[in-house]
Amino acid sequence: MKGNCNHCEKHENHHHHDDHSYDDHCHQDTNLILDVAVLCQEYSPVEITCNNSHIVNLDEISISEDTFRNIFYPYGENFGIDSKKSCISEFFYITFLAPYRKVEGKPFYLLEEIIKNTEEDLNVSRNCFTTCSLTDLRNDLLKIKSLCDLNCCSLSCSLTWSNIVTMIKDYSLVNKHPKNIRPLFVVNVIFKSPNPCVKPTVVKFNYRVHSICLK
Repeated sequence: MKGNCNHCEKHENHHHHDDHSYDDHCHQDTNLILDVAVLCQEYSPVEITCNNSHIVNLDEISISEDTFRNIFYPYGENFGIDSKKSCISEFFYITFLAPYRKVEGKPFYLLEEIIKNTEEDLNVSRNCFTTCSLTDLRNDLLKIKSLCDLNCCSLSCSLTWSNIVTMIKDYSLVNKHPKNIRPLFVVNVIFKSPNPCVKPTVVKFNYRVHSICLK
C-alpha cells in the first residue's frame, strides 16, 4: 500500500498540472455509499378539505402592502385585526357586504350562501326549516358585516409576516427574479354549523397586493 501511494505522490509531483493523467494512474473508486445518520423532523399534519366544505372565492381586492399590513398585521409580526383602527377607515377591504364583495362579478350575500349550502347538504328546502332555527340563523349572520364582527378568538392559524416575506423571496429566487411580483394573499373565513350533516362554508378574501417590498 505504501509503495502504491508513493507512486501516486511521485506521479502527482511530476505531473501536478495534469489532473487527467493523475486520475488514470490513481483511479478513484466512488462506489461505496454509507448511510452515516438519519435525522427526522415532524411537521404539522395537513388536513383535506376538497370535498368537505363549500368554497366561495370572492373577487380579487386590489390593495397596497402598507394597507394590508395596517389591517392584518397592525402589531408587526403576527396576524390580527385591530377593530378600533380598521373597522371604519378600512371598511371597504374587510366587509362581506354587497356591492363591495362579488363572486365572478355578481353581488355576494353571506346569508343566502349559507342557507343555500345548508339546503344542499340536508337535501331539503328552506321551507322545511323550523321558523325559530331559520330566524336564529338570520340573526347570527346578518350581524356580520365585516371581519371585525367575527369572534375575536376565531383565529385558527396564520403566517407570520417574516415568513410571508421569506416565501416571496424564495418564489423570486426559484423563478429567476421576475419583475413586479404581485402576490395574492388569501384570508379564509370558515362558517361552521353545529349540525354535523352541514359542511362548513369557506369564504376566501383574495387580496392582490401590489408594490410589495422584499427588503
